[in-house]
Amino acid sequence: MNFARPAPAWLSRLLVALAAAAVFAATLGTRDFIRDDRLLIAENQLLRQGWKAAPQIMTTGYWEMILGRNAPIQEYRPLLALSYLLHFTTTGAAAWPMHAANIALHCLVCVLLLEALRRRLGARAALAAALLFAVMPIHAEAVCYITSRSELLAAASVLAAWLLLEKQASGPRLAWGTAIFCAGMLSKEHVVLFPAFLALSDWAFHGRKPWERERRRTHLILAACAAAYMALRWSLLTHTMHGGVAYFHDRLVALLTFSRFALQRYLWPSVSGANLCADFSRPLLPDASPASVGAWLALAAWTALAAAAARAWLRRACWAFWILGPGLFLLPTCHLFFPLDSIGAERFLYLPSVGLAALLGMLFAWAASRWRTAARLTLAALILWYARASVERSRVWLSQRSYYEAALRCNPVSANALSSLGAALLESGETGRGETLLLQAAALDPALARPVYNLGRLAWQRADLNQAEALLEKALRLDATFTDARVLLALCREKRKRLDDAAALLERALADVPWHAAAEFNLGRVEMLRGRPAAARAHFLRFAQLAPDDPDARQAMILAGSLRP
Repeated sequence: MNFARPAPAWLSRLLVALAAAAVFAATLGTRDFIRDDRLLIAENQLLRQGWKAAPQIMTTGYWEMILGRNAPIQEYRPLLALSYLLHFTTTGAAAWPMHAANIALHCLVCVLLLEALRRRLGARAALAAALLFAVMPIHAEAVCYITSRSELLAAASVLAAWLLLEKQASGPRLAWGTAIFCAGMLSKEHVVLFPAFLALSDWAFHGRKPWERERRRTHLILAACAAAYMALRWSLLTHTMHGGVAYFHDRLVALLTFSRFALQRYLWPSVSGANLCADFSRPLLPDASPASVGAWLALAAWTALAAAAARAWLRRACWAFWILGPGLFLLPTCHLFFPLDSIGAERFLYLPSVGLAALLGMLFAWAASRWRTAARLTLAALILWYARASVERSRVWLSQRSYYEAALRCNPVSANALSSLGAALLESGETGRGETLLLQAAALDPALARPVYNLGRLAWQRADLNQAEALLEKALRLDATFTDARVLLALCREKRKRLDDAAALLERALADVPWHAAAEFNLGRVEMLRGRPAAARAHFLRFAQLAPDDPDARQAMILAGSLRP
């Protein structure tokens, strides 16, 4: 690309979109659902009901769709879930169309960013920044992980609303910008910070304040929408903001540890494209103590950067906005305000890295004005370096096995990764190695229920009822919300002819997750054995309604027909 003369707008958009699609295209070859993709999409019974499940999705927490009323993570993302439902009703349950949609959304974000930057930095700097953003390896998790579509939708809504509402907005522009903002909040809760982002932008680029006459109406409408969204969350969720079992239990330790983590695991991989990792679970990163000099230095560095940026922003220095504005969207995951169940994730950097890309574009424009050839060669080399790393990184998502093997390479002490890789090996027939990894995971983290459940499932397959029951009971002691463990334990009770116990377990499973299809089908069988045909028929019909494409659905309808009163 010749940066000496700006490319036509259409060509710049095409180049950026092609670059964004090319580096992550490898995921189109995957047939597996990885990690949360499997739980929230492939095994989500609500999605299999078609559009009649839409009202339930709109009034149910994101994780409650799977974990039921006791879900430890409280999020409300109905539009994100409806996007999965759209796939199920059009392209079915195949993984590659969902990956294609993520890639298309990434292309859209990159083109929107190009336009936003062009208005503020000029054509050359905008193209350089957008190309760098398109191929950043740190974005692999956000693009390749289907359920990270929340990050893509959030970024697209923020950038689109920004383009529509940055100037005096009225009529259709105000209506569309507000609607896009609302859609973003219903896709990922961080978008609620957009009004603050817009206020920072108004001052930095236009010297306007939210309470001034020409901007007051826009900001009041956005504030009202944000308040309505928070009220809706409050009415539907058990906790308005809750990210699961808290990773930290001390505020100072959280601040020090996260400051060091952000420097080592966020900033450096974002800039270098190296040392990427999909699993930061304990005990990989030890907590920083109040005596840790390195952690205090990291905190001092971040504090100094924020203070310098805030001071420069007051003077309307545009570089300061690119630190403060996109950085706002990292605040909900920094452990200062809300509990989270992990120290961090690379996908959280998707929207904040807009600022990094803009700063790199500004740096390129400055360097090109002095050393044109050297600047262009350096930019080309960095784009190629990022692109190569992104292509390599995207291949991690080709299968469950490749994903968890990569996770263990960067975090060999992750009990979650060991457990998940062990389960994947069991499914592929490598029982011996899979069982070994599950035992290692259970020993590494005795409080983790998942490997215990998978060992119980393996014992069930081996017809070892004593061991299966002991392991499943242990899994439920570790995690009382583990519905799949409760259903399998009910099958063990049924084998022992303890039908009342089996029915009680299945009823509890359905009380927690009313749309659990396996629980409905098995409760129907148990009720038949208990001599309760009317109850059995109701459960079989409900199962067929919940999972019409399940191989057992036809059998359920036959059984229901045979039990007709």
